[in-house]
Amino acid sequence: MPRWRRAVSELAMVAADLSPLPAAAGPRLGGGRLGWVPAGAVAALALGAGALAAVAAVRPPAALSPAAALLLAALLAAPLGLALIRPVAALWASLIAAALISEVLRAGGDGPVWAAPALLAHLFILGLVALTSRPPVAVVAWGLTAITGAALVQRMPGMNAAADLGAPLLAAAVVTLAGMTLRGWQADRRRLAEAASTAHDERTRRRVLEERTRIARELHDVVAHHMSVVAIQAEAAPYRVPEPPRELEGSLRLIRTHAVEALTELRRVLGVLRDGASPVDTTPRPGLGRLPELVATAGQVGLDARLTVNGSDWLLPAGVDVSVYRIVQEAVSNAMRHAPGATVEVAVDIRPDRLELQVANGPARQPPTGGPGAGHGLLGMRERVGMLGGTLTAAPDYGGGFTVRARLPLDPASVVQAGQGR
Repeated sequence: MPRWRRAVSELAMVAADLSPLPAAAGPRLGGGRLGWVPAGAVAALALGAGALAAVAAVRPPAALSPAAALLLAALLAAPLGLALIRPVAALWASLIAAALISEVLRAGGDGPVWAAPALLAHLFILGLVALTSRPPVAVVAWGLTAITGAALVQRMPGMNAAADLGAPLLAAAVVTLAGMTLRGWQADRRRLAEAASTAHDERTRRRVLEERTRIARELHDVVAHHMSVVAIQAEAAPYRVPEPPRELEGSLRLIRTHAVEALTELRRVLGVLRDGASPVDTTPRPGLGRLPELVATAGQVGLDARLTVNGSDWLLPAGVDVSVYRIVQEAVSNAMRHAPGATVEVAVDIRPDRLELQVANGPARQPPTGGPGAGHGLLGMRERVGMLGGTLTAAPDYGGGFTVRARLPLDPASVVQAGQGR
């Protein structure tokens, strides 16, 4: 776009922003618990400026009647009230009121270019416009103030007060710059807050993806094990039956072929999920059977950890087995960081249709370290519980502790006694 078009567009925007009757109300002051503070400050300023204008009006050279002086005070206070909802409209009203009041109080004689009460009220409105409008609008508002002051000088006898115009314009410039600076500071704070919020959201999304990848890696081993069993059984079944029918052999051969293909695809998926730089985890798969080891480790680092398992003679589905261990591991790790020396109660209740898990820690007995952990806290717990179709609650206790409760649904057909096999 050519420069002259950009300049014309900017002038049009400034003119629209300076319209005394915009289509919508301008920025409003106040709101929240302290919303009365701006309104109270404006009311106090209006009363003070109006009182000064009324006192000056009843004295010479104006020598107005008390009723006329009160009307003049109301004329000065009206733009201040308007400034709370329409700062730009209040600016125009203030220019007119300030010029009129200055003329009336001077009564055609010598005196200051701007009457003190009118200048005080107008500076407040000018600062409010600079605070709530774009910088070009604030600069034009100061220019309108200068033009109004120059017009007032033109009406004074012999223009001998032209030198007195410099101080009010300097004060107006200081107020305008202060408003623009404060507006820029607020805009910077707003941008920083938005950037921090965006960064937090990105970190949360990244942690969700990392945790889901971790869950997928663990479940890959579980699914691969089951598919391997299917493939082996399908291949061995024909040799266990003397002279098996050809239809049965064909079905078993088809089952084995599909199982092998599924294993191949699983390995490809795992290759996508794994980072080539990360070593392959060869440790045994964690599960309910390793909870005593986990609780004992917690006791070695200062926690008074205790484990209770009801229904330990039941074998869980592999996905649930891994998730229970990870949830307890993360809850105990949080207790280590935020409640050193606390008592930790781990309770697992296994039933044919559900598993209920609770990890409750008491208040800290030592200063919390608050350091970062290896997992992702409640985020990872919720991901695992949500994947299994369960529910999770985590909240502080009244005594200063923290409790994590998880309820995981179980398929009764998939939960069998250990003595019966799986």
